[in-house]
Amino acid sequence: MKVSDLMRTNLIKVKPQAHIGHVLIWYNGMTNTSRNTYVVDERGGLLGVVTIFDFLYMIVPEPIIQASLEGSIQGRDDLLRALRRNMASIADTEVGSIMDTRFPAVQADDLFVTAHKTIMERRPNAVPVLDAQGLLVGEISRRMILNFLVQNL
Repeated sequence: MKVSDLMRTNLIKVKPQAHIGHVLIWYNGMTNTSRNTYVVDERGGLLGVVTIFDFLYMIVPEPIIQASLEGSIQGRDDLLRALRRNMASIADTEVGSIMDTRFPAVQADDLFVTAHKTIMERRPNAVPVLDAQGLLVGEISRRMILNFLVQNL
């Protein structure tokens, strides 16, 4: 069984110049889509990955967490106000500036156990799948591998 037999092809792909605010709007209401945002060049080559964790880290930064825990931000309204201010300050940040360029990837023709090994060793929720030319063609996640195993064992 190859990675290409299990992978998802409905991905969020953006150019490095895409703004965080725009990408987050795309996430609103999206279902059955990729776990990561893939930053690609003009030909579809993978440049980097931005995970949901990365977005959460940007949206709810440590100073807001600390202020909430210390009590200087109190209640839902204060917290939302602080988060909205922060969101306004980061909305125009380009995803290329926060992407991980060392994110693990697998090949479409690899056996699925290669993806499993990569995910187990590197611990991402999902990894990008590249074709022989290095173009992004899909994503395979822990859940997809587990679903395949449960359905076939």
